[in-house]
Amino acid sequence: MRKSAKGLLHLPITPWCFALVVAVLFSCGKGGGVSQGVLPEEKMLELLSDIYVVEQKVNSLGLKRDTADLIFEKLKDKVFEKAGTTDSIFRLSMDYYIDRPKIMEGIYSQLVDSMNLREQRILSGQPK
Repeated sequence: MRKSAKGLLHLPITPWCFALVVAVLFSCGKGGGVSQGVLPEEKMLELLSDIYVVEQKVNSLGLKRDTADLIFEKLKDKVFEKAGTTDSIFRLSMDYYIDRPKIMEGIYSQLVDSMNLREQRILSGQPK
């Protein structure tokens, strides 16, 4: 993560993040409650945060793209295991929230706030 003088987090655009943002921007909203099998918003926020951190750690290793992708997939599987979910449930949940851009925008807004807070804690020496 790059740090600015003001302590704000500058999120680099990775292919995964770019695809997600594009999908959110071009999706149309649908009404209704959370479908069965869809992760709650709080769990999605936690998973997206952990996946972003793992992605940045792998990117910082400076590995070739194919090697980095393999390592990222293995670490992402560990994130899902730790959270007690699977890649397929995460994808189902992503599809659900992408079809509801207002909810997804809220999740992403919280994600950016969470990453900024995490950065501030790291810079100040506070524990997570």
